[in-house]
Amino acid sequence: MKVCFSADIHGSTDHLRRILRCATEQDCETVVLGGDLGPRGRGWGHLSDKKRIRDILPHNNDGSIAWDHADCLTHMQEGFDRQEQWFVEEMMPLLEAHRTTVYIMPGNSDWKHHFQPGGTLDKLPSVGRANCDDECNEFPQDSPKVMIIDGEGQIFTLRSTGGGPGVPALALSLVPISSHRKKDWERKDWRWQEEQQLEPGASLDGFVSSGHEPGCVKRKRLSAKPGWDGWDGQDRSIETALDEALRDDGRREAPGIWFVHCPPRHTVGDLTSRGERVGSVALRAAIERYTPMATFHGHIHESVDQHDGMFKEHIATMKRKPEEEEAESTRVGASTRDRCTVVSVGNDFRAEAPHIIVFDTDDPGNAVRMKCA
Repeated sequence: MKVCFSADIHGSTDHLRRILRCATEQDCETVVLGGDLGPRGRGWGHLSDKKRIRDILPHNNDGSIAWDHADCLTHMQEGFDRQEQWFVEEMMPLLEAHRTTVYIMPGNSDWKHHFQPGGTLDKLPSVGRANCDDECNEFPQDSPKVMIIDGEGQIFTLRSTGGGPGVPALALSLVPISSHRKKDWERKDWRWQEEQQLEPGASLDGFVSSGHEPGCVKRKRLSAKPGWDGWDGQDRSIETALDEALRDDGRREAPGIWFVHCPPRHTVGDLTSRGERVGSVALRAAIERYTPMATFHGHIHESVDQHDGMFKEHIATMKRKPEEEEAESTRVGASTRDRCTVVSVGNDFRAEAPHIIVFDTDDPGNAVRMKCA
């Protein structure tokens, strides 16, 4: 199955339109949009709307943003409402008109309420929820055109609108706790991580849209208690979310394809313009342990440029292969279980043109990156 993957659209209708057009031109049989789809703030992703948040919000005497000020909560609520409007009025008409099924998953900048059961997108008649169904080899004719993937960690069956066997894949929207103030999808990286081990500048305080009255943003302080992965989903670490999704699946082998908004640590996808590595330690450990063939990521817009255009690399895994298979596994471009190809789309919504990743599910390690002119 030929797949188009992209991420980090951040409310740019023009980018979304170009991505879908490129998917059609490349004869992709399905599209996966891997998070950060909606506007970040009150703008819609257009260059004319580009304003720094520091220019909008009140400040403390030391120049830092006064996040406790009532205006900050108002700003977040306005952004929530604006994101809902963009999803319904801009994104959905384009996805509904696309010739193939489109899978959408949230990113850390997307308010969770819009994607959760009973939320903004879930209520629309053209939207369904992705699931894992090994018995059905093709979509029923009345299947929804747009499929929501559960960002808390899910194994689902990736399918082509044209029929044929499905392909199991893992998806996860969670990212390590950061300095950003939207906290719906931020978590401790590993179970025993302590607060002093968070990234410099990271904050436990922020705003969430889930777990309370629908359609409303409220303040929340995340838990950073080491070793505690409670019943509340926002207490679970990324490590626990991955382990639960993979353990509960019941397969002998983990899915060979993963879509994870955050990149793994120390890879082509996690280098910021400040020279910091911000990928997930737990995700990298899970890749090494569960041995997928390829993983696809967004989140850090500039990382591919920081690596001079390199968008994929290999991670050695714990998978051991019989000696007679070693020669084949070293073939250039071969997708194998003894190494994982980590792929970053490197899409920046502020750039003139977006990028996509195109790959075949039979050989995802041979993924190519394209600019959508």
